[in-house]
Amino acid sequence: MSTHPARQPIRVLVVEDSRAQRELLVGLLHAASQFEVAGTASNGQEAIDATLRLRPDVIAMDIHLPILDGYDATRQIMQRCPTPIVLVSSGDAGRRSIEAIAAGALAVMHKPTSTALASHPEDREAFLTTLRLMAGVRVVTRFPSRQALQPRDVELRITAPRSGEVNGPARSPFAPHVLAIAASTGGPLAVQTLLRGLGEHVSLPILIAQHIARGFVPALVEWLNATVPLPVVIAHHTERLQRGHVYLAPDGYHLMVRDRAVVALRASAPNDRYSPSADLLFESVARAYGAHAIGVVLTGMGADGTQGLRALRAMGGQTFARDEASCVVYGMPRAAVAAGVITTIAPLTALPNMIVQQMADAHVQGGA
Repeated sequence: MSTHPARQPIRVLVVEDSRAQRELLVGLLHAASQFEVAGTASNGQEAIDATLRLRPDVIAMDIHLPILDGYDATRQIMQRCPTPIVLVSSGDAGRRSIEAIAAGALAVMHKPTSTALASHPEDREAFLTTLRLMAGVRVVTRFPSRQALQPRDVELRITAPRSGEVNGPARSPFAPHVLAIAASTGGPLAVQTLLRGLGEHVSLPILIAQHIARGFVPALVEWLNATVPLPVVIAHHTERLQRGHVYLAPDGYHLMVRDRAVVALRASAPNDRYSPSADLLFESVARAYGAHAIGVVLTGMGADGTQGLRALRAMGGQTFARDEASCVVYGMPRAAVAAGVITTIAPLTALPNMIVQQMADAHVQGGA
């Protein structure tokens, strides 16, 4: 007889104002043995009260709610009782869903409906898998947002990486011509923070591989355009990159560069583990730009980006990773650091200043 204790079920709070939809989500959880429905709520205020009372492992919450919507409920929950939150959203709530992620929600996915489940039964497993993964994420109290840190504030927070965490010199004699960024869970806010810190005078094109549910890229682009000083666009195949512009992959495509300053999009395949792929982005940047490139990995589960950063590092490019203490989910940065392909590790607030300094150092040393 096994002496191992029984695995505790994952306790889920379901927040949905539609009774039929709420019953559907509860039914999906009841049918999966690893979950337990800790409780239900039909509006944002009930969600806050239930979270404080029940302390669930994870919350599945609609964004459209009466009294307080999903954004306001997320903001208060993350301030008062930090809990992993997965937003189940319809497509028309994209912008508000992205704002809720910035307030502390971990993931957003399309709301499973009875009609959708009938034609796409894999959506059920995607819903349950997302809840299971997010329930294991350690979340922290999120205080009300402050004004962006001034450059002098960022500079004071720069810390030298610990011994053994830097693989090679952080400075390069080659002026960087492109910046490539990878992010997944917790990425939208991290990307926003990085772009804000870089400021409006960055002279590099910036390419981003951000894992996000299909249908939410336009909302992410809209939100970033409203909150960062650089123009943010969805990339088009074969378009020429412009300095100081930020590019994201459209739904269902991997973002790459074919030659210097030329976008290449590749359609995602059904068996692709990540879309867009950070590995493909970094590998294409390594081929096109060589040592004249900077790669950054910010946050997320898994190891996407590690192989691509290895290729970039082999070509002499500079590679940055967000440190564990400031990271929402340290999986992707951890994998890259463990593989020895990172040249610089730093808190998120320090990364923009370090990247700008890298560009300045390269020019001073006579880079092209």
